[in-house]
Amino acid sequence: MKSKEDKNYKDNINNKTNKTARKNKKRKFTGPLIILLIFLLLFGGAWAVFSNYYNLSNYLRDKDVEITKTFDLEDAGLTDKEKEEILIAAQEADGIEIQKNSDVYNLLLIGVDRRNKSWNGNSDTMILMSINYKTKKMHMISFMRDMYANIEGYGVCKLNAACAVGGGPFLIKTIEENYKVHIDNYASVDFPGLAKIIDYAGGIELTLSDAEVKSANGMIQMMCEAENEDASPHLLSGAGTYNCDGWQAVAYARIRSVGNSDWQRTERQRTVMSQLMGKVKKMSFTDLNSYVRKVLPLVTHNVESTEMLKLVTKVPIVLTGYEMGKSRVPYDGMYSIKNEILFPNMKETILRLQATIDAEELAEWEQ
Repeated sequence: MKSKEDKNYKDNINNKTNKTARKNKKRKFTGPLIILLIFLLLFGGAWAVFSNYYNLSNYLRDKDVEITKTFDLEDAGLTDKEKEEILIAAQEADGIEIQKNSDVYNLLLIGVDRRNKSWNGNSDTMILMSINYKTKKMHMISFMRDMYANIEGYGVCKLNAACAVGGGPFLIKTIEENYKVHIDNYASVDFPGLAKIIDYAGGIELTLSDAEVKSANGMIQMMCEAENEDASPHLLSGAGTYNCDGWQAVAYARIRSVGNSDWQRTERQRTVMSQLMGKVKKMSFTDLNSYVRKVLPLVTHNVESTEMLKLVTKVPIVLTGYEMGKSRVPYDGMYSIKNEILFPNMKETILRLQATIDAEELAEWEQ
């Protein structure tokens, strides 16, 4: 027969065993919970910081951009018969599907020419920044302002008129429908805003000829007058290499009367973008933080917060590790001029554009 002492001893042992088991079970539950809470706190903090940045920018939903139903577009000088002939010729590309590649992100950068904010403005700068995550290549593609577009509701027009009709979303729609390339988002800035973006970066280095200086100075005076600003501190003294301020750099990018007209102007625009990206890449974290906070309010875009967060995590790798290519549409030898319209050979142009974005071998196009 077991003694009372033995029974009490066993009961104590069982109680201790049960308590230990409960503690172990509690630890098994508490450990992952603590890790989860720490993760949520860190993520919540990171999201709060990101949200603070994002809220500084001008996010504009596509449905909130007004489409102008009756807008007096610039006359391209075409007769009704010439417009009909162009539309018939453009049908050669009807069988080509709009390109969409899950490994590619396409952002349309829009430089808007407008004297006030009462209208959307013409898109004098249209640069497609195409990022291919698979091939680790980025391509900067200029669409020339006078290039052909069949604009819904208006017919044959210059491509830059689409922005005047319905801003960034309508310009994207027009490019997609005419040139069969998917565009994910846009970011838009007017010329005074771009001048500030360049100033905040400390200016960019550009080399100008005497003829370019003369043209740029005229542009500087015109832009400064529109903004009620004294132009004299910004005027250039003569040919040379300068660390250009915002007005000087924007004026350089707008030069059309020197060199090969708008073809060379798009080249200047790509040069300005490349130089600006180069300055941003060299910024310290502190300087970059200050710069981004100043720049974001100047940019209008339709990039939703979740997509923006994805882009932010990839920007450092893209800027520092991706090979950069540059081109413009229409391509040399693949277009004709119809009064004031640049009319590309549609099928060849679209196939080459799609090949460029996919980063395929382009030797066959470049022969």
